[in-house]
Amino acid sequence: MSGYRRVLTEVAAAMRRDEPFGLLVVRLRRLRETELSFGHAIGEQLQREAEVLIRDALRPGDVLFHIGESDFAILLPALRGEAHAELAAAKIARLFDHPIQLDRHSVLARVTVGGVMSAPQERTPEEMLMAADHACAWAIHSRHGYEMARGQELRPPIGHSVLAEALRMNALQLHLQPIREIATGRTVAFEALARWTLPDGRSVSPADFVPMAEQSGLIGELTVWSLHAAMRHLATWSRVAPDVVCAVNVSPLFAADAGFRSLVERALSIWNVRPEQLMLEITETAFANNIDAVIESMIGLKDKGIGIAIDDFGSGYATFSYLKDFPVSELKIDRMFITDLARDPRLRQLVASMIDMSHRLGIHCVAEGVEDQATLDVLTQLGCDQVQGYIIGRPAPADEVVEMLKSA
Repeated sequence: MSGYRRVLTEVAAAMRRDEPFGLLVVRLRRLRETELSFGHAIGEQLQREAEVLIRDALRPGDVLFHIGESDFAILLPALRGEAHAELAAAKIARLFDHPIQLDRHSVLARVTVGGVMSAPQERTPEEMLMAADHACAWAIHSRHGYEMARGQELRPPIGHSVLAEALRMNALQLHLQPIREIATGRTVAFEALARWTLPDGRSVSPADFVPMAEQSGLIGELTVWSLHAAMRHLATWSRVAPDVVCAVNVSPLFAADAGFRSLVERALSIWNVRPEQLMLEITETAFANNIDAVIESMIGLKDKGIGIAIDDFGSGYATFSYLKDFPVSELKIDRMFITDLARDPRLRQLVASMIDMSHRLGIHCVAEGVEDQATLDVLTQLGCDQVQGYIIGRPAPADEVVEMLKSA
């Protein structure tokens, strides 16, 4: 019997016992990224380690089910109320706050957890599992990583067709986050970030809609929208701040596309933007598959004068081979190395090594996720070139940022 069928059978049995119980759905968020970076064997090991981690945290009577490649369900019998189900969800979410060691690799897995409490009104096992699944889908918007289904509050997750319509109607918004040069204190760049707010006021996280675009074949349309939205604003601010660069994220799945290079060149031409004003940010996972196609595409763009940044450096692909195969302009150190930098001597040594390596290769180094003065002070001492994070500035609507630049 499949894990899904076993869950439904056990939930039906719990309903017949007529005592309060809870049901959780737990979803591994970075399984596909881990497989792209380290291979399917490490992905399978992550699933096994996650299952062991969750099982060890449960009470003796709780029941764990593996119901999909990256999904688990947990039946929590004999609970006194919804608060106890929420405590269990919070406990599971916190298990994944720290990296999991898999062979020689340290992987920050992350999960989302959705929960539902049994109710006196009529509800089928399928409806209970669906309610927990919907809560899990919306938990990605929660800062704590978990969400509870309460009555009819949670609606079904956003479908691919809704995203397709939003792209067709130009309903996404562009926000810009500043990047500052430490030595001069100048803002030298802005990172362009897509944001999506539904007509009813709900915000959909990029961590949710970017994978949705990749899975549904909409990533090309999303990339086109991002590039042109960024270039439109860059064309305006370059009249008053011609040296301030715009950084645009590129999906690893689209980086190797045969039409990507011409798409970028066309956007520059349409908006009359100099190539030197554009920085393309690509994560290390782009080099896991189709590495030759990615490198060929990026070299062609670099030869045109466009900057190439490796985003989330240190968190993904397990080799530095791409650093020797084409000239990278910039390394952006992943926030997982920055968050506790001021308190962790080992992290300080790691980051110092990354900065030193980038400088020896003639590459600028940017630290992401800088949120306090102590961390900024350490990065200054280590000789980091640029910083990005809340201490510098939060993402803001692009129109507001451009108006601020024009009035400066």
